[in-house]
Parts: sequence; structure tokens; C-alpha cells
Amino acid sequence: MACTFRPAGKVAAMVVQNTDGAPTRRREEIFAAAADIFSVKGYHATSMNDLADAMGMRKASLYHHVRNKETLLYEMSVSSMHHIIDAATSATSLDPEDRLREVIKKHILALLDDQSRHATALVELRSLSAEERQHVIDLRSRYDNLFDEAVRSVQKSSGRWAELPTRVVRLALLGMLNWTVFWYSPDGSETPSDIAASFAAIVLPPRDAPSAKSAPARTAPATKAAPATKAAPAKPAAVKAAAAKVKG
Repeated sequence: MACTFRPAGKVAAMVVQNTDGAPTRRREEIFAAAADIFSVKGYHATSMNDLADAMGMRKASLYHHVRNKETLLYEMSVSSMHHIIDAATSATSLDPEDRLREVIKKHILALLDDQSRHATALVELRSLSAEERQHVIDLRSRYDNLFDEAVRSVQKSSGRWAELPTRVVRLALLGMLNWTVFWYSPDGSETPSDIAASFAAIVLPPRDAPSAKSAPARTAPATKAAPATKAAPAKPAAVKAAAAKVKG
């Protein structure tokens, strides 16, 4: 899913665009190839020659589509954030918990839709110039605010994580979600939707159903006590004495 690139400030002058302002399919292919190489070799270890070889084109032809390697990383980082922001803002659920579940799912699906690009954007922020980096940070802050709003709504409506700062909950959730981009494999047994559902179940497990009133404990019927054996009546002293004489 291609995202419209929206540069800001002086940085916009770095972007090489077509006369109609729209990126060509070839340019998108270059960005996809660059993302794959950056995610494997790292941004600093990748050269424009590497990218030209991967694209099967001459280095001079490559510069017709993109000014330099820095431009590639910057545009990649910005488009990554717009992709994630657009996904989150498309959530439509009204119930706070359902909305957060939807945001989690849309985040995962967007993230894994262009895995290499998002992985590169997450780890190479420091490789950008100060101005470019600040633009990406501003976009991240915008997304953080969207996520905070979703978390805060859950805290207020259901009392989940009521004792925790919203920021801490958001950082914990995004840490779990974003790390998926580094371990997910399309060849694995879980689909992105499966992973999103599992994460939602971890974060928002169903509330315990009200416990049914326990039935009164059944007590065993009382066992009737065996009738006490009546003691033989005491014999009068005279009878005892007569008996003794007979025995003697």
C-alpha cells in the first residue's frame, strides 16, 4: 500500500519529484528495494551502487529518480509514519475497548504490510539530519497522542490500568507491537491478523463473568446415635452377700 509522501519545511527541497508531483511506480520499486537492503545490511553499510545493482540499473539512472541515499531514508521514514497514522485514524469502533483492539489490529496490519520499510524507519532515526529527524519525531508524537487517547478512554471507561500513567501503558503496548516487525515471518504459522488478535487478548482479556452464587453446601444427614446400653441395675448388698456364701 503506497503512501503519499508529505515533506515539510526546507527538507522538501531535497525531494526529486516528477513534473506532476506524483511518485512513479519505478520510484516506489526503488524505495521498496532500498528498504529491503537497509533492513539487511543497515543504512550506513548500503551504497547507492548496491541499490543500483539490486534494481538492475546504472547508478546515473538511479539519481534520476532519487537525489541521494539520505533522501531515501527520510522519505521512507515519513511515509512509514503516515501509513501508521492513517491506519489508526481509520478505526471506527465507538466502544473504548473495541476501539483500542481495532487500533492494535490496524497497527500490526500496517506495520507488516511493508515490513522492511517500517523496520528501517524504526532503527535508523539517528541517521537522519537534525531537521529531518525532528520532522519524523513530530509525526511520532502525533501518533503517540492518538494512541494515548485510545488508552485513556479505556482507563476512564473500564478502569483498566487505572493506577498507571497513560504514557507508560502506551510505551509498553507500542514496544510489544513494534517489535513484531523484527520477528514476524510470512512463512510462519501466524498471520498478521492472528498476531493482532493474540496481542489484543493479552492487553484486553475478557472481564471475568460474575461468579454464580454458590449453592448452599449439602450436609450429610446426621447419623442416628446407637441407643445407649442400659447398665444392669446394682444388686442390693444382701443379695451380694448371699451369692458369696453360695459360691463359697
